[in-house]
Amino acid sequence: MSSSSEAKPKKVAVIYHYFAHYREPIFIELINNSKHHYDFLAGEHSFNSGIKLIENLPDGRLKKARCFFLGPLLIQFGAVKAALSSEYDTLILLGNSKWPTTWLSAIIGRLRGKHILFWSHGWLTKEHGLKGWIRNSFYKQAHGLLLYGHRSKCIGISNGFDPETIHVIYNSLDCKSQDETRAKIKPTDREQTRRELFADDADNPILVNVTRLHHYKKMDMLIRAAHKLNEQGSPTNVLIIGDGPHKPELEVLAQELKVNAVFTGALYDELEIGKMLNASDLAVMPGPVGLLVMHALAYGVPVISNNDFDTQMPEFEAINAGVSGDFFERDNLDSLVETIKKSLESQPPFEQRCKQTRETIERFYNPISERKLIDRAVDGLPANDLFNASLCYYSEDQSC
Repeated sequence: MSSSSEAKPKKVAVIYHYFAHYREPIFIELINNSKHHYDFLAGEHSFNSGIKLIENLPDGRLKKARCFFLGPLLIQFGAVKAALSSEYDTLILLGNSKWPTTWLSAIIGRLRGKHILFWSHGWLTKEHGLKGWIRNSFYKQAHGLLLYGHRSKCIGISNGFDPETIHVIYNSLDCKSQDETRAKIKPTDREQTRRELFADDADNPILVNVTRLHHYKKMDMLIRAAHKLNEQGSPTNVLIIGDGPHKPELEVLAQELKVNAVFTGALYDELEIGKMLNASDLAVMPGPVGLLVMHALAYGVPVISNNDFDTQMPEFEAINAGVSGDFFERDNLDSLVETIKKSLESQPPFEQRCKQTRETIERFYNPISERKLIDRAVDGLPANDLFNASLCYYSEDQSC
């Protein structure tokens, strides 16, 4: 098998129903620094998700592939068109088994001699019966899978999939922007931001969350945990950055329980968010944790989430228990309270804490690492979980 340096450049279509704005850094990295040519095909609507979308990409790489839903079924004829076209050598499709045209596009693409990859969370838990059979049958339509975590890969291997076809590419946010933002944050900003947010209570620990406020995130547990901590003589502040359908209920609950909470609504300015994270002590996600982990760790904030990995998102793997966060017993409020107390009491000095939490981001969860791993899959090379461990830390040195 040829090495990645010998493989010829490919024309690649990355096809989603929509592209969330947080994907832009990895797409820019693929456009600017990959030897392959990537186009990005998607619809124009977020389907009431409330997610901000990418509006443009360099060189006209963002292309329309309109889609619509029939109940839970996504129909996207643009994906089928890309599969039929001779323009692309490789298709990277969002790996959702509920979408008929994704099945069709993968099958047609294979018949046309294209390399098919699915970009997906993969298996979050071991599935049985019809649901498991459908998912496994769907994933078999691809030559390879691009997954976010090793747990998912292990489940896939237990389901009989070849480990060389399962590429763990992790996930990432805009590390370059975060580096620039951290450089702008002055040492005095931490105290100033705390005072601006919580005035006379600024000396109390700040528990932060950055997320869309949906019920399944169980953010009410964060409010109730802060209430119990207050009752136990360990007062805390709660900072919630984000919007969503659960926000009004959370605001009422905080008032009823007399929890000192600030709800900022949705924010997209990285410097504004960065200053708030820099000023915080712990990020707490009672429900499934996702990109909050990447965002918080980048600014030196340890992350607490629940220990039921069958219901977690893959990003939980970035939490190094006892170093960059911890886990509590799922749905157990007392366990959450005790885990918060233990984490606050055992935190090292601020600068040491920041160095510890950023190490995982700098090694794995960044656009440069993610781009190199995607390129390997596009090259048709076997997945190699040790390849990423050999990469240098995130830097501007593209040769590392």
